[in-house]
Amino acid sequence: MKTERLYYNDPYLLEFDAKIIEARAVGDRLGLVLDKTAFYPTSGGQPNDLGMIDDVPLVDCLEDEASGNIIHVIEGSVTGPSVHARIDPARRADHMQQHSGQHVLSQAFVELFNWPTVSFHLGAVSCTIDLPADSVSREQAEAAEDLANRIVRENRSVAIRYIAPENISEAGLRKPTDRSGDIRVIDIAGYDRSACGGTHVRTTGEIGPILITGIDRAKKQARVEFISGGRVLKYARQANRTLESISQTISAAPFETASAVRALWDEHQRTRKRIEDFESELLDYEAAQFPVSNGVAKATFKNRGIEKLKMLAVKICARPGTVVLLADEGDQLRVVFARSADVAIDVAALLKKTLERFGGRGGGRPNLAQGGGLTGSAEEILNCAHEML
Repeated sequence: MKTERLYYNDPYLLEFDAKIIEARAVGDRLGLVLDKTAFYPTSGGQPNDLGMIDDVPLVDCLEDEASGNIIHVIEGSVTGPSVHARIDPARRADHMQQHSGQHVLSQAFVELFNWPTVSFHLGAVSCTIDLPADSVSREQAEAAEDLANRIVRENRSVAIRYIAPENISEAGLRKPTDRSGDIRVIDIAGYDRSACGGTHVRTTGEIGPILITGIDRAKKQARVEFISGGRVLKYARQANRTLESISQTISAAPFETASAVRALWDEHQRTRKRIEDFESELLDYEAAQFPVSNGVAKATFKNRGIEKLKMLAVKICARPGTVVLLADEGDQLRVVFARSADVAIDVAALLKKTLERFGGRGGGRPNLAQGGGLTGSAEEILNCAHEML
C-alpha cells in the first residue's frame, strides 16, 4: 500500500489523522510509514517538512523510492494504530514561497535569455538555481528579477493539474519530464507550466518579493542565489542594520558608505605600504648591525613571525660568507636557516637533519629553509644546527 500524499492536492493542510501501516528502524530512531500524509519528504531540491506526530517531534521525512512510501522519522515513539499529525506552519509557508518563487524566476530566465534551470536547491537561508550560461551579468539578473516581481504583483493563479502521459508533449512544459503515470503540473496562469511534486502557493501574490542576492560560478555553470517572501524582509532588515552600523562608524550617509569605505580602504593600503617600506628599512639597518661570529649569525626571537624572520635572514645573507640560524618562540617553535650565495652549505639538508632530531615539519631550498613545531629549547636547537655545519 502506497502512502497517499495529501500535500499533492492541498499544500495548505497542516493537520491530519492517519493509520500506521509500518514501523521500522532508521538508524537509532523510529521510522513510521502512514497510510496518508501531508508531510513533504525531501525531494526535488526542496527539504522536508517538520512538525509533530502525536506530540513527538518529526526530525526527518524521506521517500522510500522502491516502494513509493514516505518514512516519517521521529525522535521518540508512539502508541496505537493511529496518529494525529501537525505540520510546522512557518516552515511549510516559507518553503512554499521559495519553491513557487523559483518557478517564477526560472521562467523569467527562460523568457528573457533562453536559459532553462538545470538544478534547484532550497536552503535554510537562501536558494539557488543553476543556469547553462558562462556568466550572468548584474543587468541580466535585474531584468529577470524585474519580470519575476511583475508576475508576483499581477497575482496570477497557481493551479495544480494532472496531465496524462499521452498528452504531456502538448502541455507546454518549461522542462521535459521522464516521470511515468499522470504528471502533476504546477500551472502559473499564462506564464509557466512545470512538472513538480513540491508544495506551492495558490497565487503568485503570496510569494512576496523575489530578490537575487548573488551570482557565482559552479560546475561550469552560472549559479544564481535568491530569496523570496518573508526571507526578503529578514534580509532587508539585516542589511539595513548593517548599513546603519557602517554609516555611524565611518560618519557617512547610508548610501554614501560604499565610496567612503573605498576611500578608507585605499588610504589603508597606502599606509600599509608606507609601514612596509619603513619596516624594510629597519630590517636593512638591523641586518647591517647584526652580530656575525666566525661566519654564523645566530639568534632567538619571541613572536617575531616567520615571514619577518625570513626577510631578516635574507638581508643578513647579503654579507658574503654568512650562514644564518634564527629561531622564533611563538605559538610554536619555528626556525629559519639561510646562507649567502657564496657559501656551499645546503641549509635545506641542515634543516632536515635538525628536524630528524627535534621533530617538526619544514623544507626549503639550498639557500633558505624554514621549519616549525620543533620540540626542545631554541638555544639547544640552534646550537645543534651550528655544530652540524
